[in-house]
Amino acid sequence: MDIKISIVLPVYNVANYLRKCLDSLVNQTFEDFEVICVNDGSTDLSLGILEGYSLTDSRFKIITQENQGLSGARNTGIQHVQGDYVLFVDSDDWLEETALEKLYDHVKGFNSDITMFKFKYYNENSSEFSEGPFTNLEVINPSFYTGNFYYMDVLDIIFKISHAPFNKLYKTSFLKDLDAQFLYGSYYEDLEFFYNVFLKAKKVSVLPEYLYFYRIRDESISTSGDEGSFDMFNVLETTKQNLIDAGIYAQVKNEWLMFVIVNLKYVYLRLNDNLKDEFIQKMKDKFDDYELGDAVIDENWHYEDKAFYESINEVNTYTEFNLNYEKVSYESLSKHYEALSNEYKKQIDMLTEENNRLKDKLDNNLKGKFKKIVKL
Repeated sequence: MDIKISIVLPVYNVANYLRKCLDSLVNQTFEDFEVICVNDGSTDLSLGILEGYSLTDSRFKIITQENQGLSGARNTGIQHVQGDYVLFVDSDDWLEETALEKLYDHVKGFNSDITMFKFKYYNENSSEFSEGPFTNLEVINPSFYTGNFYYMDVLDIIFKISHAPFNKLYKTSFLKDLDAQFLYGSYYEDLEFFYNVFLKAKKVSVLPEYLYFYRIRDESISTSGDEGSFDMFNVLETTKQNLIDAGIYAQVKNEWLMFVIVNLKYVYLRLNDNLKDEFIQKMKDKFDDYELGDAVIDENWHYEDKAFYESINEVNTYTEFNLNYEKVSYESLSKHYEALSNEYKKQIDMLTEENNRLKDKLDNNLKGKFKKIVKL
């Protein structure tokens, strides 16, 4: 079989969701693909499910290893790909059935190193689908849909592009020439991987269609708040170095500092309370390393990010931090609504003045017509 696309599928204790994922691959309208199933030390029925599919479909290949985490499983998969292109799929998610066909038809014409496409969230608790600026790629100007671009073309939105690995098709030769790997044993490895490869890609394209469905579930890694959350500090340091190596750090510095705060806030708010004091101290220790003192707070900063930033060096415990963060947030929000209220008041005054002017004009016109009627 001529393999066009290799799908890397890390599997760890997802028996309740795995069949939906595998069925979405079996039912693809495109046939020239392989699925590298990396069983990462599963202790539930996941391996048995994989074996059942591989018995009836030779495109499914199983590699079993001791648990190495998501990044380790993906790295193992990368080593075994045989297709011209690589797609990373999480084993509790699923693909739209024409996804591979559409992606391959697209990439044949564009010959891109990376092809981005849209995806939707699926909330397991509510059974609802949703999307947002990251999932629908709305931050990327549609003018880029008709050809390839690269990172220098999108410096103004470089930190607003989704860094998820699963909504991108990668050229295999591009990844292997870079010896691209996910940070082993790390949380937030997606962020580091994206900027590592994106800043080296010469051809990036967009297929503006929804092809992937990402399941949100309570026990997933992305919603955990354990010790692994501290990996964000290393990921941010590595990513900053990637920006420096690409020669763009000075150009994007303020946007980068805002990005640092956004990600630290994301981690902190999901962190277990017993780890928050340590996390706050770590932020203080890294404040100068990240050059956060150089941040220029402007209208692009969300008021909650601004409040989080201003709270870092103000307190020492998470209870004090939370109180200060909420206080500054409410103050910023109050100022925002006060300014908004003043603006609305100005508009109301202008409209009232214009209404009075038109009323006076109408009254004068009526008086003039009345005089003519009386005279006649």
